[in-house]
Amino acid sequence: MTRPLSARTPAGARMVELAEEHAADFATRAARYDAENTFVRENFAAMRASGFLAATAPAEAGGLGVDSLHDLTVAVSRLARGCPATAIAANMHLGFTFDISRTLRRSADDAPFTAQLRILVKLLGRGRLVMSHAGTEPGGAFSFPTTEARPAEGGYLISGHKTFATNSAVADAFTVFVRVPDGAGWYRMGSAVIRRGTPGLTVLDNWDAVGMRGSGSNDVVLTDCFVPADMVQLGGRVGEPTTAMWPGLVAVNFPLVGAYLGIAEAAHELTVTAARTRKRKPYDHLLAERPAVQVQLAEMEVALATARATLGRTCEAMDEFLTLPEDELTMDAVHRAVMDYQCTKLIVNRAATEVVDQAMTVVGGGSYLTGHPLGRLYRDVRAGGFMQPYSPIEAREFIGRVSLGLDPFAELRTLVPPAPAPDAAPAAAGTTAESR
Repeated sequence: MTRPLSARTPAGARMVELAEEHAADFATRAARYDAENTFVRENFAAMRASGFLAATAPAEAGGLGVDSLHDLTVAVSRLARGCPATAIAANMHLGFTFDISRTLRRSADDAPFTAQLRILVKLLGRGRLVMSHAGTEPGGAFSFPTTEARPAEGGYLISGHKTFATNSAVADAFTVFVRVPDGAGWYRMGSAVIRRGTPGLTVLDNWDAVGMRGSGSNDVVLTDCFVPADMVQLGGRVGEPTTAMWPGLVAVNFPLVGAYLGIAEAAHELTVTAARTRKRKPYDHLLAERPAVQVQLAEMEVALATARATLGRTCEAMDEFLTLPEDELTMDAVHRAVMDYQCTKLIVNRAATEVVDQAMTVVGGGSYLTGHPLGRLYRDVRAGGFMQPYSPIEAREFIGRVSLGLDPFAELRTLVPPAPAPDAAPAAAGTTAESR
């Protein structure tokens, strides 16, 4: 596929159009945010004003009603052409909104957590909230959080340490993955929504990465943060992932893959412009006229075609997966969908890194300087492998085990320590619905 991916729905087309408009503007500030290592505040203000940040909220809540993961992924890829850090930051907000909007469309219950989601989606549709995901922990496995929610009167006390919490520099609320003692010597998975300003919640000002420097992905430390029971959703036992938890993880995280396609497309455009306009002494002809440069551009086109075709097809598969009725959502279907996701992530990340590297080869040593756009894109593109789920090593393990018909979590499950014996703390009146 040598043509860019395009939206499939009218709402998605409008979102992509907004993304392209924002990308042109954000490209003028991307170098400054990178150099200053500051959060992309002006960009978020612009996306809030245009309605882009509310795109995945239902129309009745004030959003655009984008309900296709394919279209969200395409929009994220377009935004990344202008500023990759803004693209991944926007996605973590948009993905959360997409997920809870999907949940509410499929849910008719009035459970306390569902009622809170209805309030949240209205605030998100009006642009009143910025969300951050605080799921990753230093040195930990994605599906096995050590951040703990202990039952307390009326809710839970949450303690732990999260890292790579994108948007944490400005977020109004945080989605936090936790484990909850089940009172029988084990833990349950859970997720909590914690408002900024909650006592015990501290956002560290410590984001200083090689790339994606404008994303505000600081660490978040939680020390006995009290969270009401209706803001915590409980799932299955740790080490025994349920079918219910995976659609939400896919909805929030999969569109990030689009950001790396966008980086590659931006690098390709920069290279074509350079080849068509620059000469290298002592030669008196354009770079574009040199056979070696033509070969490099051809290889870039092949890599982009591979990435686009793979991402586009998997986007369609993810939309199909997310619309499966709950009674058809088997663990085998989950494993296959996540395997497709991980294969696509590896393919796109590899292709994007290859394209940026080839772009630097064509443009020359100047692109290695800190202030050059390709130098920044090269640092940004390297973040792709660290996006969860999963890291490249974990992804290959998951893919290999599923392809062999093995339980991908069997080994990890044996390593989870038992929960402490229950104490006299009162039980929380939390919902028993499984986490998405």
